[in-house]
Amino acid sequence: MATNKNKKGTNTAKKKKGNILPFLVVVIIGFLAYQANPEYWQQGRLFQDLKNGGQKKVETEEVVTPKPKKPEKDPNLIYDGTIKGSKTIPLYVRKAVNTYDPTYYVFRGKPKTLFLVYPDGSAAKKIVEDLNKGIEKRGLRGELAVDTILYTQKEKKEKCAATVPQQFLCEQCDRRICIINPKKAEFLVVSPSAQSALSKAAALVKSGEWDEK
Repeated sequence: MATNKNKKGTNTAKKKKGNILPFLVVVIIGFLAYQANPEYWQQGRLFQDLKNGGQKKVETEEVVTPKPKKPEKDPNLIYDGTIKGSKTIPLYVRKAVNTYDPTYYVFRGKPKTLFLVYPDGSAAKKIVEDLNKGIEKRGLRGELAVDTILYTQKEKKEKCAATVPQQFLCEQCDRRICIINPKKAEFLVVSPSAQSALSKAAALVKSGEWDEK
């Protein structure tokens, strides 16, 4: 019987040691944690972490959806220009201009050109004469120039199809005056009136509005 009692005592002691051991491990871990970061312990954050099962909060970054890019403009199309009423000169037209083209200085020169596309005759000649006189009178020679495609019905197709730039001018300026701005690669269509075309062109030269970048 004494042997059984000793065995029971031994088992009880082992159980106590077994129960104390995990407690000691927790105490040691807590002590080490305190030594490593006492502020963390004092603020009670360690206990909160233990309460939450030691799970750390995973912060998720806000997903920013990129704004869709605007489609790039096709340089070979016509768009609104930099001033009211103006339009862009397509790239394919400008590329087609060479030194042999009759409209070379219209697209590559310095001055703005008042370009008249009109049936040949006395009315067209009068418009051209008034344009040139008005430019001289206003002292705008060097700032403005005059050029034309004057045609008869028989030769219109041939003249307009001679080069790509001439075809473009015939399409955009027929029976009108186009003010061509080579610096901006833009044009402005106005009525075939020398007076109104000169007034508009002179105002643009004076203001410098059409020359701003």
